Amino acid sequence: MKGPDDVPASQCNSIPLAGVRKIIAERLTKSHLSAPHVTLMREIDATAMRGLREKLLVEVKSTRISYTDILVKATTEALKAYRILNSRLEGDRIRLLNEINIGVAVAHESGLIVPVIRNVERKSLVEISTELTSLVAKANKGDLTLNEVTGGTFTLTNLGMFGVDAFTPLINPPESAVLGVGRIVEKPLSFEGRIEMRAFVTLSLTFDHRVMDGAIAAQFLGKLTEILERPDQTNYFGS
Repeated sequence: MKGPDDVPASQCNSIPLAGVRKIIAERLTKSHLSAPHVTLMREIDATAMRGLREKLLVEVKSTRISYTDILVKATTEALKAYRILNSRLEGDRIRLLNEINIGVAVAHESGLIVPVIRNVERKSLVEISTELTSLVAKANKGDLTLNEVTGGTFTLTNLGMFGVDAFTPLINPPESAVLGVGRIVEKPLSFEGRIEMRAFVTLSLTFDHRVMDGAIAAQFLGKLTEILERPDQTNYFGS
């Protein structure tokens, strides 16, 4: 007996769930079912980050610094302070990883691809930008090697360019956390005794509640906010 939602085959089109799309479906279903996901969202003042990028676009000639490059570098520094987010659950033990390998989600016609920047904690912002530009170009051509899409310890996914404000990203197993980034929007704010337009962006941090509690995840998000809102108070973003 047909149900009320059944549609005759002649009245619809279908595409096979196969290849990369099938692999993505299997991995994310496993992630969703095996790990208790919790997402924390925080809107931060991105005015200084935007100013930093504008400054670097003028100063750095070897590569075009993007917001994603800056976010990767800032996330790396926050992960150094809160190593639990750069970990994986193996049986009844939490393995804290020494290397920080950040995967950056890239939308491709065949499905989502996550090239990985390895040992990012050893790299400058310019080195990160140069490598990420190369990886994205290879992803768009379908030329990434197995080594370039495996071994990630933390993932960053930026949907700001698609007009998204905030979302709940799923963890890329076997990692323990993922950071989602929304679009930058301008809003009026009382700042230093006057009303002015400031830039804001929402960060969405999803974490595995088996590995860490909300308090430590919130502290990581606070550290990341501190870095991004006051980039001039650190030397993280030098070449």
